Amino acid sequence: MYKLLFILSLFFLHADNASPIKLSYQIDEKSQLYLLGSTNVNNFKCACTDKFPAAVLEAEVNEQSRNIQFKNTSIRIKTTLLNCKNNVMNRDMHKALKAEKYPYILVELINAQPLHDEKQLQNSKVYKYNVNAVITIAGISKQHLMTVQMVKLSNHLYRLNASKDLLMSDYEIKPRTPFNIIKIDDLVTIHFDMVVIAAN
Repeated sequence: MYKLLFILSLFFLHADNASPIKLSYQIDEKSQLYLLGSTNVNNFKCACTDKFPAAVLEAEVNEQSRNIQFKNTSIRIKTTLLNCKNNVMNRDMHKALKAEKYPYILVELINAQPLHDEKQLQNSKVYKYNVNAVITIAGISKQHLMTVQMVKLSNHLYRLNASKDLLMSDYEIKPRTPFNIIKIDDLVTIHFDMVVIAAN
């Protein structure tokens, strides 16, 4: 799922160029995506261990509004590669996400809008963007708006941060509650802390 943010960063950087845009990128292995949730007993954290090869993606930019319209940007995240560092919890989460029937979480970027007016991004400065995306989990699709923060580290290196609250009930997900004693909260939060390498 964190691949979403890497894609965004590349198009944000070129939002003032002529459209359409075609860019190459590589995800740094030190990047992180994880889910945080809680129960009536404790909190839990599940990290995404999926890996992605270098890729090329496309978008079109409205030079007046600076709105970025994405093309063919469906991303697949393997459900069974969410790891909570607990075999029982991993099994229960994969079952709740219906991994056997729906082996992938799908993310489709719709559009993005810069929340700043600068045409040249400066190093070490935080820039914000509003992003619309459709997330499909367990066969159910929902559109979400999120705010993404990006920092330019160097000419080809960028860091992104974002978080998004999701309700599992919106995706008709019913987590298992062992022995009917542990209650898992409906709300989970996705956290992103990503580094992307942009190709020439």
